[in-house]
Amino acid sequence: MKGILSLMALSLVCVGLSFDGSNEEIKPLILEPQKNTDKTNFGWFSGFIQHQYFSTDQASKNSGFFRNRRTRLNYNYMGDEKTMGRLSVEFASGSNNSTAQVRQAFIQYKPNTFKAKSGPTYTMGSQQIPMGYEINYSSGNRIWPERSVYEQTFFNAEAGRGLLFQNGDEGTYWFVGLFDSLTIGDPEQSDSPTKGEVMPVYGIKGRYGPWDMGLSAMSGNRPSYSAGAINLAQTDRNFMYADLRYHPAGSKLDVRSEYMIGKDRVPLATVATANKVSGGHVNVDYKLNDTDTAVLRYEIFDRNRDLPGKVQTLYGVGMAKDVNSFLRVSFAADWNKNPTNPVGQTSYKTLTFRVQFKF
Repeated sequence: MKGILSLMALSLVCVGLSFDGSNEEIKPLILEPQKNTDKTNFGWFSGFIQHQYFSTDQASKNSGFFRNRRTRLNYNYMGDEKTMGRLSVEFASGSNNSTAQVRQAFIQYKPNTFKAKSGPTYTMGSQQIPMGYEINYSSGNRIWPERSVYEQTFFNAEAGRGLLFQNGDEGTYWFVGLFDSLTIGDPEQSDSPTKGEVMPVYGIKGRYGPWDMGLSAMSGNRPSYSAGAINLAQTDRNFMYADLRYHPAGSKLDVRSEYMIGKDRVPLATVATANKVSGGHVNVDYKLNDTDTAVLRYEIFDRNRDLPGKVQTLYGVGMAKDVNSFLRVSFAADWNKNPTNPVGQTSYKTLTFRVQFKF
């Protein structure tokens, strides 16, 4: 409850300010072609490269090294005015950020054509799971270096495989779908698929003036997992997200927040039983001028709500400079406290310096 109140209070403080300017918009779930929709039978490439220097004083983590954090290449093809597909490959997956992995590979059909800004849309294949806002918020647009710890824990790689139906327009829409119960990057997917386990996913998004709001949920099972000495039974896996954004037209201020509550086991946990979990964050971007943006970040993550005093917290501050439309340079520092870490490692900080090239 304290975590929820802290998030709400920080959101209200930030919302109380108003400025002039603009910031990146979050795209809706409908994939809008970025080319002339009067043309068909054409394709185009897009993507980005993120190279960074990372440092931390957390004893159990590697520190003081350069790496390719993300190297993403997308190919989009529009067959006709109603049908298109996307193939997205990440070349910086794996523990050493050197493995190629297909992140998105889907077909999308829009009966009203992509020229229409409303109507039903069908998407099937590997795609971002439509939970909350942050999972679907592009890494190429996001200024803060990483998604929330709870997203990385339970929705590794963000994408899942399934069928999604959406109806509405860019501002207000609802959706329902069926997805494999685990994301494509879940550690328990490494040796076997999800063994036929699928989960219903559903939600609604709405826009009212400067406000964007959403509710989404999924409910099913985490399948059993066996590999070597690890033998984990099937257990519950369900989540509910509420997200809220405040961004008036022409404003320099952009406040995004979400809160998650659910039940799941941490992947590859020594105990198979699912825990009641929760997490949330508030992210504040303030555009200082046409090229420079400051960011503040607050996160909480509770891996087990039945055990008091175990909430992980993060406080962060960062800055990004858009050198031009292709090149962004950013810096972020965060201070963390994780009571579940071993003694002497519960408090730590990290520093990230990143250069991004987007095309």
